[in-house]
Amino acid sequence: MKYLLSTLIFILPLLLQGKTLDDAFKNGKASGDLRAFWYDGDRDLKVNRTALTVGGILSYQTAPFYGVQANASFFSSNGITSLTQMPESGQTSNLKSDGSSINVLGEAALSYTYNDTLVKYGRQRLNTPLTNDYYNRMLPNSFEALTLENRSIADVTLKGAYITKWKYKDSDRFISPAENYGFHRDIVMLGGVMKKGGSTNEVYDYYIPDVMNALYIQSETPKILPESSPFNISGAIQFLKEDGVGDELIKLSSTYLIGTKLGLHYNDWSLTGLFTQIGDQSLAGTGGRYAKMGWGGFITYTDFQIDGETENAGAVAYGAVVTHRFDKTLEASLKYLRIDQSDTKQSAPNSLTDNPRPDSDEYNLDATYQPTKEIRLRCRFAYIDYNPDTTNLYKNRAYDEFNTRIIADYMF
Repeated sequence: MKYLLSTLIFILPLLLQGKTLDDAFKNGKASGDLRAFWYDGDRDLKVNRTALTVGGILSYQTAPFYGVQANASFFSSNGITSLTQMPESGQTSNLKSDGSSINVLGEAALSYTYNDTLVKYGRQRLNTPLTNDYYNRMLPNSFEALTLENRSIADVTLKGAYITKWKYKDSDRFISPAENYGFHRDIVMLGGVMKKGGSTNEVYDYYIPDVMNALYIQSETPKILPESSPFNISGAIQFLKEDGVGDELIKLSSTYLIGTKLGLHYNDWSLTGLFTQIGDQSLAGTGGRYAKMGWGGFITYTDFQIDGETENAGAVAYGAVVTHRFDKTLEASLKYLRIDQSDTKQSAPNSLTDNPRPDSDEYNLDATYQPTKEIRLRCRFAYIDYNPDTTNLYKNRAYDEFNTRIIADYMF
């Protein structure tokens, strides 16, 4: 209620300006992403999961009115066959684990543009490393936030955000980023992105009082040689350093993430090598920690794994992806990933992940078919082979999973 009242107070002066505001609504734009999602997980030693879900996003944005625009998006996810009920363990408490429908106003915001500056307030999807929309299933994450972008410096975008609440992708509730720990704290984010000469360099800092500070740096060069060359090279590196601050209400230990990727490209083929290493502590504030306090998808380059285990404490992951683009409509990738786990670091007294995991090998086949800009079909077939002798918990027990995902989109 407080959120709706504050938004109404902000927009009321505009509503009183009459007919010109009517034009902003008449000339606005409706859009949508209607989606069907089939999921099947055949899992040893765990509950099998199968679901067919339909829904999607319906959005509307007004035309500019003296630099002001309003937008809203309705999110809907409805099970035709419900996902098998999942226990709370391993999931955020901000999750609908019973397979019931989700219908929520996921976005409702006002924005104001002046010269090179954009200010936006309200419910919105974000796109930064540690706070992002995580749109890989039916619905995305969204946030209640005040955000700012400035492009007055050539090739540079400066970003800032004050985030008070988030809605996990499988939920209809907006909660404090720290609510799962029993207290309320907001996120302050400052960042900058430079795009020049084909390269993208990014720096972000996330601060939560009495909880943590996280510094993230990434540099990526999609192609080194001229586009006309049939052979090319690409590369990227990422680094995250996280420390507890103030009263350290979650008693974090310092941790880090290092990731690299190197791509070799020849005409419509590419081969990409991937590597990730995590410090002693699993990360609070990334996809790997949405079990307690995360606000986005997995940020590691090795992020295609089923269970997100490349962000576990002490994990070392490496793999390769072979991709072929058959034509403008069809692309397929064959992926392999190896994850070496650290039982000692995951079971340490100060660890947030007291859950030793076995080492594993994973094999994925992904394909995307998009015959028109409105229609898209994506398929994933994944098999994960856990090594049963690498932890006492799973010693001498087979623990494998075969996972199938099919997502069909109609976008307008």
